[in-house]
Amino acid sequence: MTTHSLELLSIPWLPAILLAVGFPLLLLLLTEMINSGARRKWAITPTLRAVRNTLIPALGAMLFVTEVWQMPVDSTVVRAVKTLFWLAALYSILTLINDTIFGAAGPDSWQSRVPKLFRDLARTGVIALGAAIIYSQVWNQEISGALTALGLGSIVIGLALQEPLGNIVSGLMLLFERPLNIGDWVVADGTTGKVIEINWRSVHIETLLHELRIIPNVRLYKESFSNLSRPTDERTDTYDIGFSYDHPPNVAKAALLELLLATPGVLRSPAPEVHTLNYGDFSIIYRLYFTVTREEVRLQVRDEILSRIWYVARREGLEIPFPIAMRYHPGQSTSPAEATVGEVLAHFPRYRQVLEAMRAEAEGLHDHGTHGEQVVFAAGEEMLPLGATDQGFVLITAGRAQLLAPDSDGHEAVVAVVEPGDFYGEASMSAGQPSAFRVVAVTDVRAVEFDSMLMARCLQHSSGLAAEVGDAIELRRRAAAELRRKKKPADLPAYSREEDRMPRQG
Repeated sequence: MTTHSLELLSIPWLPAILLAVGFPLLLLLLTEMINSGARRKWAITPTLRAVRNTLIPALGAMLFVTEVWQMPVDSTVVRAVKTLFWLAALYSILTLINDTIFGAAGPDSWQSRVPKLFRDLARTGVIALGAAIIYSQVWNQEISGALTALGLGSIVIGLALQEPLGNIVSGLMLLFERPLNIGDWVVADGTTGKVIEINWRSVHIETLLHELRIIPNVRLYKESFSNLSRPTDERTDTYDIGFSYDHPPNVAKAALLELLLATPGVLRSPAPEVHTLNYGDFSIIYRLYFTVTREEVRLQVRDEILSRIWYVARREGLEIPFPIAMRYHPGQSTSPAEATVGEVLAHFPRYRQVLEAMRAEAEGLHDHGTHGEQVVFAAGEEMLPLGATDQGFVLITAGRAQLLAPDSDGHEAVVAVVEPGDFYGEASMSAGQPSAFRVVAVTDVRAVEFDSMLMARCLQHSSGLAAEVGDAIELRRRAAAELRRKKKPADLPAYSREEDRMPRQG
C-alpha cells in the first residue's frame, strides 16, 4: 500500500463529511429563519443573524482544525481559533440578552428609559470578564500578569486621553444622578431641544428647528442646565401685552383671562392668570400666565393666544398703543376709516328694509345709529357658546363659521354652515331660550351684531325675509333634535339668491 493511500485512510472521514454537509445546511436553515423573523418582526432576529455570521463560521473553523486536521490542542493555531469561537459565542449571548430584554420593549416601558450608555457599560463589563476567562482557560495564563500590564498601560492611556476619559466619567456621573433622560426637553449650553441620545462622549439634542446639537458630557456635568420635563411634563409660559391707559385694568384683565380660558391647549389646572405688571410709558403692561401639557405644543398654543389677542382687542374696544410719532393733517382721523353698519348692510339687498326700519327706530340718526356693532373673530374661535341666551342676532358679512350641536353621546356634528349673508342667534329671539348649538369660526369672520328684540321688530317690516329667517330657524332646530336622537341630520336646503344669498344650511 502506498504512502498516499495511508494518508487518505488516516483522514477522519466522518467529521469531514459532517462538516462539509452540515455546515451549509445549517447556514441555509438559519438564513430561512432570519428571513421569516424579519417578516414577522421577531425580537431575536438580530441574535439569529449574529449566530449565522459569527458563531457558526467560528465553530466550523474550530472543528476543522481540531477534528479534521487533528492539530495539537496546545498549538497556537488551535488556541487562536478557540479564542475566536468563544468570543463569537460571547457576542451571540450578549445579543440574545439584549434582544430578549430590550428587543420587544414598547416606547413607554422601563427598558426604553434605560440609557444607551448604561447598556454599553454593562456590555463592556461582561466582555472584559469573558475575555479574562478566555485568556485564562484557553491560553493557560495567569490573569494577574495581564492586570499588571493593563494597569501600567492604563496610566499612559489616561494621560493621553484626558478629555475623552473626562467625557466618559462625566457621562457616568450623569447616568448615576439621572438629571435627564431620553425624551426630556432641556435648555443646555444655549440650546433648547429634546434629548434623543446619551452616549459615552456626549448628549445629542434635537432642537426646535430639527437640528442635531451635540454637547459633551463634561460640559453638562460642570455647567448648569434646565430640564423642562421635570418635575412634570407641563410647561408654564408667560407673555406681556400693553393696553391704553384709557381702559380700566379689571376690564382688560377680564378680557385676557376669557381669551386664555377659550384657547385650545391651555390647561384649566393650574388655571391661567393675568396680572397687572407695570405702568409703562405708553401703556399699562399685563402679564399672561398659561400652562400647556408639554413643551412640544407650547409654541403652537402661544401662537394661538397671540393671534387671538388682536381679535379680542378689536371686539372689546381695547387699544394696543405703540411708541411711534405720526403727523396728522387738520381734520384727518387718527384711526383707519371703517365702514359703518349701514354701509355694511347696504351690500345685502335683502336687509335693506331692515336697515330702513332700524334707522326709523333710531329716530333719524345717521348710519351709526342702527344699533349694530361690527365684530371680528379669529379662525377657530368660539363665536357663540352652547346654551347661551344673550347672543343677539348676528349677521355674517365675511368669512365662514359652523353651527355645531351635540348628539345623545355628547359628540358634536355640523348642523349648518354660515357664510356672508347668513345669520345665527335665533334662540334669543324666542323668549331668551338657550342656544341648542355653538358657533365656531372656520376662517376669520367679520359680522354685525344686533339687539335680538330690535331685530325681531324690524323683521316685521319685511315679511318675506322674516319667513325665510323663520324657515332657517325651524330647519336648524329639527337638525339639532335629530342629533340628540342620534340620527343623521336631514339634508338642509340651500336658499337661492339673485343679488345676495340668504342662509345656506348644510
